[in-house]
Amino acid sequence: MNLTIDQGNSSAKVSVFDGNDMVAVARFDLLSISALARIIKSYGVNAAAYSSVRRPDARIIELLRKRVKKFICLDHNTPLPVVIDYDSPCTLGQDRVAAAVGAATCAPGRNVLIVDAGTAVTLDIVTADGHFLGGNISPGLHMRFEALNNYTSRLPLVDYNGEVPLIGHNTVTAIRAGVVGGLVSEIEGYIDKIAAKMGNDLVVIVTGGDSNYLASRLSRKVSVVGNLLSIGLNRILIYNENI
Repeated sequence: MNLTIDQGNSSAKVSVFDGNDMVAVARFDLLSISALARIIKSYGVNAAAYSSVRRPDARIIELLRKRVKKFICLDHNTPLPVVIDYDSPCTLGQDRVAAAVGAATCAPGRNVLIVDAGTAVTLDIVTADGHFLGGNISPGLHMRFEALNNYTSRLPLVDYNGEVPLIGHNTVTAIRAGVVGGLVSEIEGYIDKIAAKMGNDLVVIVTGGDSNYLASRLSRKVSVVGNLLSIGLNRILIYNENI
């Protein structure tokens, strides 16, 4: 039984795999050592992979090193089943690495554009022959809404719940139309340009907390894979177990 921990900016996702099959998943605003210990004991976990976009939690690392036979704390030195063609692999976010491996696992032999819609939005490319080429980072939906509120004196804090017209007809709908419509247009623009460069058979995978909302607004067919990073971490773990 394998365990993966995907520590994002706002929450941690803990998943348990039996081989390639995910058998359990739980999300924690704050992952406690006691909760993690219970999961390890309940499922008889014997291997684990940990990825964090924040400073790694030393207590979690210590627990996993003591309680499982095989442990990987993902970093730029971890052997991977994909090739990283990035100028500064030591600064590449481990969430982007895990998502790239997850995409190569879900769509083998295909060029893939990964749209990870979380606190930030990342758009990364994995080629059909398993090369991570890099990508782009921009503010996510909530960050854009908060920025308009924080950096102006009179604009209210708005979220994406509600009417999103093409053209806003009051301040709230103007903000919502600008933020949501702008991000959707940004993503669609990248999809069109990358498809023109890499071929219209490009696979687009959307993941992250806002994946379902954004995917429903895209004009192009995409696949929503909510557990993409967990799938990638499990694949990295299996890959390293077989080295």
